[in-house]
Amino acid sequence: MEIWEIKLKEHFGSAVVDKKKAMENQVQSLPRYVSEYLLGFFCEEEITNDSIKDMNNYINEHRIEGREKEVAKYRLMENMNMKIIDKFKVKINLKKNQPDNKMEVPSLGISDAEVYRNVLNEHPRLLIDGLWGMGELEYDSEEGKVYLNQFKPFQLSDIDTKEFIEARNEFSTEEWMNIIVSSMGLNFINYTRRQKIILISRLIPMVESNVFMMEFGRPGTGKTYAYENISSYSRVISGSQISPAQLFYNLQTKQDGLLVQYDVLLFDEIDKVKDKGLDETVVNKLYAYLESGKFDRGGVEKASNCGLIMVGNLTPGPLDTEYLLINLLHEKLRHSAFLDRLTAVIPGWELESIKDPEISITKNFGFAADYFSEILHKIRRENYPYITKKIKYMNASIRDTKSIEKIINGLIKIMYPNGKIENDELRELCDYAVELRNYINHQNFKINGDEKFKREIHYKIKEEIV
Repeated sequence: MEIWEIKLKEHFGSAVVDKKKAMENQVQSLPRYVSEYLLGFFCEEEITNDSIKDMNNYINEHRIEGREKEVAKYRLMENMNMKIIDKFKVKINLKKNQPDNKMEVPSLGISDAEVYRNVLNEHPRLLIDGLWGMGELEYDSEEGKVYLNQFKPFQLSDIDTKEFIEARNEFSTEEWMNIIVSSMGLNFINYTRRQKIILISRLIPMVESNVFMMEFGRPGTGKTYAYENISSYSRVISGSQISPAQLFYNLQTKQDGLLVQYDVLLFDEIDKVKDKGLDETVVNKLYAYLESGKFDRGGVEKASNCGLIMVGNLTPGPLDTEYLLINLLHEKLRHSAFLDRLTAVIPGWELESIKDPEISITKNFGFAADYFSEILHKIRRENYPYITKKIKYMNASIRDTKSIEKIINGLIKIMYPNGKIENDELRELCDYAVELRNYINHQNFKINGDEKFKREIHYKIKEEIV
């Protein structure tokens, strides 16, 4: 066991898990953050064959498979109550003479169940993006209604970030980076310091509001893995095909789109969109949203701090990063105004594909996914102006400066959440952030030929950090 693993367990206790064993025993039908929560509950002392068996029996008893939903509903009707594992989500209805809330129970195909007020008061996140947990349902045969009368969440929702921030003082930067990479499920030994920063920068949209990034790399480097498995506040859009109603606002149902429901959305396989059509409305509204954090649909204006990341795979063979975006992006995404709104392009092409799991997947301890998810969500509110204001940029536009500061601020939140950073460490982050922003400007000039993007951004630290 590494020294930092011993310290990690000492300072964070049950918020730490053996990531290798957790991944080996992941329940495929559940998100990893839910699977790890249950693993921690059933295997609090040690992961054993008996504890894993107990966990799987518990899940099999209460998880409804898709083809069994009618059988489950019949059992509910016969027994008048049942307990199931699902992701429950509630909407409030303010109309008179109608139920004051409606709840979705996906595994039963129910969208009009109701929730007791005491349950909503105890678990308000049911009203935001929904919660995974064990729900006790009861059936009222006279009214023909289903009610949720008790609920036990399988996600942490009340975490104090103070402990996380203060404990950072006990670790070196190298140790802390290893912890973050291990928490992402990867073996830190396989990566250089530069590559670890690239991996960690994938988390920036989870901790920094309104960040718009792209990443291109070889298949199998884990580009979407973190968004699918670490955070309950992120959502992966497969195939990058989505309607305005799904993304922004549904005019028929009056329901907010994904952009309002999550901290970050990942558009997968953006490279495959190059030869396909893109919804003109989606692109146009994204232009406005990426500038102001607001959008309008059907006269309804909404604001959001959701970040966006678009990822794509590179084909095998020689890599020409000088013309990467023009070769991979759909023409509607290559306009200078759109590219200028990009915060960064993560150089995922510097990472090798994950081939042998025995070598590539972590063998160490790391933060439990549900804990890490909540921490990333809550430190979105943290800022470090006393650090970023010490940096002066030259030859940079307002968008350049805002983008670079978002990258630096995001990396500080993850790598130096206590705000204690040496000048050489700050320069490392500045060099990386400026490099990423310069790359966008260079690409924009090559694609669109606008002379204003033919520039090299520089910086200097105005005074020493104390």
